[in-house]
Amino acid sequence: MKIDMGPCSITLRLQTVNQLRKACLSLAKSSAGQNIQKQFSTNKSVQRTSQALGH
Repeated sequence: MKIDMGPCSITLRLQTVNQLRKACLSLAKSSAGQNIQKQFSTNKSVQRTSQALGH
């Protein structure tokens, strides 16, 4: 399987990644995300998200 490395394809992938990143960070700011941060504070993924949020 070949990956399309054309300029339009790369731009589209970067935009999609940016949208997903923003969605994940906004979910992490929700009350459910805050509960997860408290319950699983030792989880590496949770720690990285908290750090990205500036906590």
